[in-house]
Amino acid sequence: MGLPAAAILHQDLAREKYAFGVSSGMDPTDLALYDQYYGRIDPWRPKFLTKREGELSFGEDLCANSDLRKTEFYSDCLLKSGVMLYCSVATIKRPKSFELISIYHGLHDAVPSADTLATINLIIPHVGAALRLRHQLCEIDIAALNHAETLNALGVGVVLVNQQGENVFVSRKAEEMCSAKDGILIKNSQLCAYAPLDHQRMANLVNRAILLSAGNITRPCGVVRISRSHGAPFKISATSLSFEGPLGQLSLSSRAVAAVFIRHPDNDTASLAEVLAATYGMTPAETRIAINLYEGKSLKQTADRYGISLETVKVQLKGLFRKTATHRQSQLIALLSQLIAN
Repeated sequence: MGLPAAAILHQDLAREKYAFGVSSGMDPTDLALYDQYYGRIDPWRPKFLTKREGELSFGEDLCANSDLRKTEFYSDCLLKSGVMLYCSVATIKRPKSFELISIYHGLHDAVPSADTLATINLIIPHVGAALRLRHQLCEIDIAALNHAETLNALGVGVVLVNQQGENVFVSRKAEEMCSAKDGILIKNSQLCAYAPLDHQRMANLVNRAILLSAGNITRPCGVVRISRSHGAPFKISATSLSFEGPLGQLSLSSRAVAAVFIRHPDNDTASLAEVLAATYGMTPAETRIAINLYEGKSLKQTADRYGISLETVKVQLKGLFRKTATHRQSQLIALLSQLIAN
C-alpha cells in the first residue's frame, strides 16, 4: 500500500497501560517510549474514545494537524519517529480498555490515495475478525487458568473427565493422592483403584456421572470408598457438569462432562460452599440458597432468614437447577449430599 508503518495497540485506561502489541516499520525504542510516557498524552485518543468498535477514523479528524503540531507529543515523539497517523479502527472496545489497528504515513508525505484507502477498507474487517477471535481464545485461556487455580486451592482432590471417561483435568491435590500409590492411581489417562473390586465400583460411579450428564439417567451417582493400605479409605463422589457450567472451559478439545471428588480421610478441609463455587460457579447468594436447602430449610424459611422475597429465592433456585443440570429440589439436595460425601 506504500504506507511505512502499522501497529496493533492495546490501551488499558484503568491501569494506564498503552502498549504496542505488534508493529511493522516502527523503531522499538519509539514504541517503548510510547508505552512509558507518550501513550498517556496521545492527542488522538480523546476523540477516538467516542468512536464505535469497527468504525474507521482518520488522524486529521481525531486531532487537527494544526493543533497536533502544538503538542509535546508531536515535537518530541512524532518528529523523531517520522510518521503520522493516517487511520485507526478499534477491533475490540470495552468501557476501560480497547484494542486498535493503526496505520501511519510518512510525516511529510501526501495523504494516501483513494486506492490505498479502498485496500485498507477491504483488509481491516478480516484483520479485525482475526483479532477478535484471538481475544476470545485468550479470554478462554485466562478463564480456564482461573478455574484451574480455584480447583487446585480446594481441600479435596478433583478430576474432570470427558465423555469417554478420560481425565481432562487433575487438580494438584488429586495428583498428590494418586502419586502416593495407596488406593488410587492414574493409568492411561483414567482414574483407577489398585483393588479390582474398588476399581470396578469407581468406574461404575464415573460412568453414572457421564450418563447423568447426557440425561440418560436421573438418579444420583452415589459415593464409593476406596480401601488403602495405610489408613482409612478415600471417599469418592462424582457428579455431572452442566453444559452452561464454567469447568468445560478447562479443555477446549475435549469438554469435561463430569467431576470426580476425592476426599482424603486425614486431610478433608473442603466445605460444601467452596465445592459449589469452584465446580458450578455459584454466586455467594446461590450458595447460601443451596446450603439452606441441604440443611432441610424450606424456600420460605430461606427467604425469611436472609430478608429477601420468596420470588427472589425461586429465581435463584432456577439458576441453581440450570448450573447443576438438576430439575427438582430433591435432585439438587441429593447432588449436594454426594458433594459433601458423608
